[in-house]
Order: sequence, then C-alpha cells, then structure tokens
Amino acid sequence: MVRKMGGQYREQYFERYMDFLRKVTDDSRQKEGKAPYSDVTLKTMATDTFFLEKHEDRDFKEWLKSDDSLDEARQALISHFTGRRKNPAKDAEYYVQRMIDFKRFLGM
Repeated sequence: MVRKMGGQYREQYFERYMDFLRKVTDDSRQKEGKAPYSDVTLKTMATDTFFLEKHEDRDFKEWLKSDDSLDEARQALISHFTGRRKNPAKDAEYYVQRMIDFKRFLGM
C-alpha cells in the first residue's frame, strides 16, 4: 500500500472543494429543514474524498473518468476496508459518493 501525506488534487482544490460541499449540503439540508453541517463534518467529507489519492499509486483523476473507473475505485476501497471496517461495501459507497461530488465540482 502506498501512503502519501496528500496529493496533487487535494492540495490544489481542497479549500474550494470544501466551499462547494458547504454550498451543496447547506442548500440540501435547508430544504429538508435541517441544520447545516459543521466545518469539522465538511472537512471530513472533503478529506475522505481523496482517500485513494493518498493510498493508491494512480492519478486520482483517472478514478473519476467513467462509471467503470468509479467501479474500480469502489472495489479498491472495499479491498482497503475489508478486515478493517464492519461494513466495507457501505463505507466504500460513501467514499465513492464523495468522489462523485468532487467530479461534479470539477465539472466533469
């Protein structure tokens, strides 16, 4: 397993991506009559987005190119989480959703 401290996309986009997540989630939660997410929750969501950039030796943007590459990301995440988490498939879905949010942020 490759362990890196950050990554090109995380370093380049993190703050703007967090602002994007704040706007998207605040709008959605307001419509539902719920309080906005805290900064800590948004930072966690943004950080979780880049898990594979930190743990895999592959250009992060390659994971975002297609449904097939997102399926590969899902499988890589399940592989990372198996034996470490109670429900690897469910956790992988959360991380893939964060990647899809980032893809939307990039306008892909």
